[in-house]
Amino acid sequence: MPYIDRSDTKIFFDLAGSGEPVITTHGFHENGTYWGLTGVSGALVDAGYRVADMDMRGHGRSAPNGPGIRYDVDAVAADIGAVADALGFERFHLLTHATGGIAGLRYAMSHSDRLLSIISTDTGSGTIPWPEYCEPEWDDKPIPAADTVDVGALMGGFVLGVSNWRKTLDDLRRDPTDHPLAPFLNRFEFNPDPERCWRWVENIFAVGNMNNCAEFANQFFKDPDPQVKRLRGIKCPSLVIVGEYDYYMVKPSECIARNVPNSEYIVMEGLGHMTAIEDPRRMTNDVLRFLRRI
Repeated sequence: MPYIDRSDTKIFFDLAGSGEPVITTHGFHENGTYWGLTGVSGALVDAGYRVADMDMRGHGRSAPNGPGIRYDVDAVAADIGAVADALGFERFHLLTHATGGIAGLRYAMSHSDRLLSIISTDTGSGTIPWPEYCEPEWDDKPIPAADTVDVGALMGGFVLGVSNWRKTLDDLRRDPTDHPLAPFLNRFEFNPDPERCWRWVENIFAVGNMNNCAEFANQFFKDPDPQVKRLRGIKCPSLVIVGEYDYYMVKPSECIARNVPNSEYIVMEGLGHMTAIEDPRRMTNDVLRFLRRI
């Protein structure tokens, strides 16, 4: 199976196609199948790109080499470069989603000279992307210390409490009130094919280790600072996409588009957080149109 060895973990990736390289990253408790199962990666391959769908450390088929693994944003970002090195990608496009978008932006802040482009979908640039601190008035002001709410502990505790994803998702469908996943899956029932959306997200979530994801959450989700000064230093072409009803990520996405030079910004009307699941054709078309234009 296609893995690369890091000092503390093995990183899994699926690789297909030929042509200009694309590396993809995914959201929390997802994996590379977010782009593969939805057909976006396959469409990029058909269009003449070489696509590597990586499973971030702590997710999917990636696995620790032993105890003491790092799950902070810098470690996750460094894995992107390590995958590119292993595959011989001197320069590449980076297609990201949600938590993987945070890591992708951190990579771009230091290595945008290596990126042909970065596409940020439904994401932010702080590891806790509080919408409040992504308003324009905060762009040039210091961000206060992290909120007293321990987001990492909450998210980690939630995944540790899941024994069966089908039951968890069925419970959400019956009663979304105060459910931790409700803000992220809030548009599935409005989709023309809700059963497909629920089936795909169940299949994606089912690949992975709950304990690894919980530890990832505890280490990763720590800082609400959107790193505006560093966003402004990203030099590669940028596309920012967000669902109209992705309530947590609209303001963080606006902040990215406002501060990364040479950014295009798309709001996908009617969609929520899982834009590639909810409308894979629209996602594919927007991504390919951007890649062909730059």
